[in-house]
Amino acid sequence: MNIETNYNYDLDQKVISDLIESINGQELENIHKIVKTIDSVQLAYFLSTAINDHREKLINILNDNLLSEALVHVVPDLQIRIIETLGAEHAARLLAFLDIEDIVTIVKDLDEKPLENILDYLPSRTRKSVEELLSYPEESAGRLTHKDMVIAPYYWTLNQLTDFLRNYKKIPEKFYQIFVINSKLEPIGNLNLNKVISHSGETVIEEIMDREIKIIKTGVDQEEVARIFQDYSLLSAPVVNKHGKIIGVILIEDVIKVVQQETEEDALKISGVSSKTDINAPIYRTVMKRLPWLLFNLIAATICSVVVGFFDHVIESFIVLPIIMPIIMSMSGNAGSQTVTLTIRAIATKYLTEQNAKRILFKEFLIGLINGIILSTISLVVMAVRFHSFKVEMIFVASMIMMSIIATFIGAFIPVTLYRLRADPAVSSSILTSATTDILSALILLGLATIFLFNN
Repeated sequence: MNIETNYNYDLDQKVISDLIESINGQELENIHKIVKTIDSVQLAYFLSTAINDHREKLINILNDNLLSEALVHVVPDLQIRIIETLGAEHAARLLAFLDIEDIVTIVKDLDEKPLENILDYLPSRTRKSVEELLSYPEESAGRLTHKDMVIAPYYWTLNQLTDFLRNYKKIPEKFYQIFVINSKLEPIGNLNLNKVISHSGETVIEEIMDREIKIIKTGVDQEEVARIFQDYSLLSAPVVNKHGKIIGVILIEDVIKVVQQETEEDALKISGVSSKTDINAPIYRTVMKRLPWLLFNLIAATICSVVVGFFDHVIESFIVLPIIMPIIMSMSGNAGSQTVTLTIRAIATKYLTEQNAKRILFKEFLIGLINGIILSTISLVVMAVRFHSFKVEMIFVASMIMMSIIATFIGAFIPVTLYRLRADPAVSSSILTSATTDILSALILLGLATIFLFNN
């Protein structure tokens, strides 16, 4: 028997062109044929990259099942726009095809009124489950919880367990472990499927279950959940409420999404861009998300220019200073950015703690000193050939070493301080470090020049 295997994961450009041509020509039969050849991820990619006109036309052509599968993989801002286009009733009908967890992921960013309208149209049981997950804090373990799971009492035999699994109508499509509970519905162990297969049917679950389970409470931050899964190589973990009763399970695929999401968030935050905004977001929302940090940069740049302005008389007398100033600013800025990135990562992975913070700061001080000496020595060769001024060369070397130490130290100090103040260090550390190093670079170089060049 020949089985055709599809190795195409990206959406082919020819398929995109054919689909656009069919949409423009309103060729419904061709559209359905093309859509049948691609999967939900590829369809989501087309919806995310298409112009508004093509996207809206295709949304009105696709059946609810196909559109709901694609909606899961569409970027968040576009999910909201598609729901707004469809209207509350149609959107609810679409969401009803999805798992509760996917529904929560899609609707969590909706405004209160649109969310209420959609919930009103959902089946009562689905609505109740969605409202329960939405009641947990955003980015918490409760939001990641799958309600469908397999649990069994510790006193069952494997025969009783397998009979239950055969007859259980709501068995999850994906599950890796069976969680063992006591009479209070508290998880006390888990049972891997390989043990169910490899042991006698008369074996009691309690005899072969693994008692070393990692239980997660609903309020735990999703980053902490990801760390627990990574540290203990978990495939799944039971979630309990405030009374210790099991209410669901978190799966490894949920954690992979969390890791990807948190990585993207940190990368965007370091650049001063909101993690909740993407290229499909409306212009006004994008402007409002980016503007605050751009204004901060403007203020920082203005302060830097004011500092330089204080030394205009020195610059007029020694034109070499504005030539070498960008070198020191650039090197100190890069040194600070390197340290910021590593420090934020250490904080996120819990490897930077109260106990080792002072040691880390001192280490960064030494790193800055060593790098400053090496870089200034290399630069000194070029300076000596070009400017032939011993005083200028020494001022440059001193400024380079001082700023390398300061920038490296500040790059570690600012994230640590923000973290201790319970602020997110990924949001502003890089921008604060860059602004500080630019201002200090100008101040130190021009200050030293004033002392050793202008006054002599």
